[in-house]
Amino acid sequence: MRLQLVTAMAAVAGAACSLLAEGSGAWAVSGILPFTAGGFIYLGTVSVIPEILRNSGPLPALLQLLALLAGVAMMLLIAHYE
Repeated sequence: MRLQLVTAMAAVAGAACSLLAEGSGAWAVSGILPFTAGGFIYLGTVSVIPEILRNSGPLPALLQLLALLAGVAMMLLIAHYE
């Protein structure tokens, strides 16, 4: 329960930092976006992939891994065209 509270407080702090950095210019976005995307990629690769491989067969695991990679590709496209 305490760890959940810490996670929620970190989310609130991150939202506050992003709102405060909104008018700061391009340097704030170029520093925050890779950090956030890296966090999502880290969670996907470290937390989700072992669960996928442990609880499903080879074909569903491959499809789920491809879906994860498609999500990473979408993040790259959004960052490129934004």
